[in-house]
Amino acid sequence: MGFDAEAVRADFPVLDRRVNGHPLTYLDNAATTHTPRQVYEVFEEFYAGYNANVHRGIHELSHEASVAYERAHDRVADFLGADGREEIVFTKNTTESINLVAYGLGRHLDEGDEIVATEMDHHASLVTWQQIAKRTGATVRHVPVTADGHLDADAARDIVTDDTAVVCVPHVSNVLGTVNPVADLAALAHDHGAYAVVDGAQSAPTRPVDVGAMDADFFAFSGHKLAGPTGIGGLYGKRELLEDLDPFLFGGEMIRNVTLTDSTWNGLPWKFEAGTPPIAEGIALGAAVDYLAELGMDAVREHENDLAQYLLRELADREFVRAYGPGVGEERTGLVSFNVEGVHGHDLSSLLNDRGIAIRAGDHCTQPLHDRLDIPGSARASFYVYNTRADVDRLLEVVDSAREDLDAYLASDRYHDRISEHYHRPRNAGALADPTFVKPSEETTCGDDGEFHVTVADGRIEEIAFESRSCAVSRAVASLLSEDLEGMAVEAVAELDGHVARALDGQYPDLRRECVEGPEEVIREAAREYVEQHGA
Repeated sequence: MGFDAEAVRADFPVLDRRVNGHPLTYLDNAATTHTPRQVYEVFEEFYAGYNANVHRGIHELSHEASVAYERAHDRVADFLGADGREEIVFTKNTTESINLVAYGLGRHLDEGDEIVATEMDHHASLVTWQQIAKRTGATVRHVPVTADGHLDADAARDIVTDDTAVVCVPHVSNVLGTVNPVADLAALAHDHGAYAVVDGAQSAPTRPVDVGAMDADFFAFSGHKLAGPTGIGGLYGKRELLEDLDPFLFGGEMIRNVTLTDSTWNGLPWKFEAGTPPIAEGIALGAAVDYLAELGMDAVREHENDLAQYLLRELADREFVRAYGPGVGEERTGLVSFNVEGVHGHDLSSLLNDRGIAIRAGDHCTQPLHDRLDIPGSARASFYVYNTRADVDRLLEVVDSAREDLDAYLASDRYHDRISEHYHRPRNAGALADPTFVKPSEETTCGDDGEFHVTVADGRIEEIAFESRSCAVSRAVASLLSEDLEGMAVEAVAELDGHVARALDGQYPDLRRECVEGPEEVIREAAREYVEQHGA
């Protein structure tokens, strides 16, 4: 009998919601999955039945809470193929888990050591190792991504050398859907005496994971991406390595003995869980992995892949759409990133939201990867156990009409007339021949990409122009600013505060606030930098 997503949906009451008059179609699961009642009911059971701190009280409630919390570690260890609770540290999320490892290993890094990451790394990994390298004198190198969305295996073999101290790779790319050969990469790291760290944020929720079989030294994951609550994640580490690793946080619970001059650390995994832990969240995480284990992770993987392949095949038939990552028929996880010609991801996301469909749009915390793909951002549809082909069909209906619908969307009464006017007749678009300064957009976290070109004479803006690959709303606002700010004193531009909001009489959706305010923030920062360097 095949996977019954319709039956699974009954466990997720949030999916009964209507958004803008339409049934909710939730396709943003790579960011956060929904939580079944079997998991969130754990919170009521805990707080109504045995709420107490763990490991500290000689009373019944504390004992019950401690046992439940410890068993949650056991259940997660079983789920990931670890050798017991000692190898599972509960953290807030994947980001904290990678930081914990980086802090501990960073204390052993010196100038001349190399850290190998990849061009498809999430910022949780990329930024962390970047900062550790700056503090230790180590160097970060990156395995490149091929044109078809895979890691370059030949380049990896050249990059990982005896100077390599750490190799950190994502098991699954959160943009491309690529499933990386982590066991091979771990073996490569170990051949050169390096640690193998795996970012499992996108793999633990979507496929069977056996940390022993992949021989990872460390494996990081998040609860909120695998049907669990927010605020809880975990780190698997080989026992002998965790025993050798320095703690990341200090205080209560992680200690064994304390004097006024020294302390010794608790056993694993409590050595790394300082203070009162997220007890209810940890117990709920145990319930979440039980829920997924009952569904069967092989079945979860096959169901997600079926939906991703279906969407890929449909998008391949549309010449105005470009999808990224492994192609039809290749192994990938249940997400597809794509762009629709002439429709920025933010605008597509808004059009979809009008129909009750939730996707992700932007750079998905992978700015260097989007730079590698030479795109400012992408739209991403990601599936989970409760999604169906009908959800994909609803997405495709909007994709097909998006280019025609965008005009009506911008001209609707939710936007001031100036947005539609500047979108259709942009002022001052293009570069200036000899600008006094150029200010790139710093709104890259939302996937916008553009820059202002400004010529200053006698302390005033003589000319201002813009280039943009941003969404339609941001482009319209950039055009509006280029018209309004010409002739204004640079000092006045440096003090802008709500100019665009006033120019639009506050008439724009709150969901697009960043798109509206972003260009003003960029030109204000540029003017401030100019005033600081040159005065009024």
